Amino acid sequence: MKEFIITGKMKMADVINTDKRALVLLPRFGIELGFGDKSVEDICLAQKIHLDFFLLMVNVFLNKNYFPDKKLKDVDVDMLLLYLENSHSYYLEEKIPYLEGLIEAFKKKVEHPAILQLEKFFNQYVYEVKDHLAYEDETAFPYVATLSAHIKSNTLDFSEFDYHIGVFEQRHDNIEEKLSDLKNLLIKYFPPSNDRYLRMRILNELIDFEEDLINHARIEDKVLIPIVEQLEKHIKN
Repeated sequence: MKEFIITGKMKMADVINTDKRALVLLPRFGIELGFGDKSVEDICLAQKIHLDFFLLMVNVFLNKNYFPDKKLKDVDVDMLLLYLENSHSYYLEEKIPYLEGLIEAFKKKVEHPAILQLEKFFNQYVYEVKDHLAYEDETAFPYVATLSAHIKSNTLDFSEFDYHIGVFEQRHDNIEEKLSDLKNLLIKYFPPSNDRYLRMRILNELIDFEEDLINHARIEDKVLIPIVEQLEKHIKN
């Protein structure tokens, strides 16, 4: 798919029609479908969403070669954390339960020894995802929020922290790699049967989830980490 840069003047419907991956981002900003021919700028204004922040998030999410260096200095850290936390809520409260429901439906429909292996691989993957998100929600994000709050109030002594964003960066592994065994099992090892469409649906959902997580991680790598590194340098200097 050819990459394109979204601007405020574009119609939101055209953004979705051009790249369907943008659909998953809308609820993370509180945007619902049914916006007619309104532009991105008009929708952000109506929803009280900071336009430049919305454009930054969407363009980094959709375009792996998009470099936002010049825009990072203007990013509100608290707004960024809220966006990331909303993304995690979507994964934990909507996407994973939906996938669990599909796997349960598949188990009931298919009688094959490999179903036990499928359940094992899926449970392992969900565990890895939840563990990854929990670390960010309980350790990395609170650290960033505290750092930001102290800088704004000018009350921070950096010596009180025994953590830094480099720890987060080192732990920022690619959890999407855990999906390979699960996808291969569905693609290669279940024999043809009347489960065809359910199996394809599960595969499509897993692939979409994998891509979503990759794009989400890119926002953390290209936006969150560089911003926090600058905050830390500001404190140390």
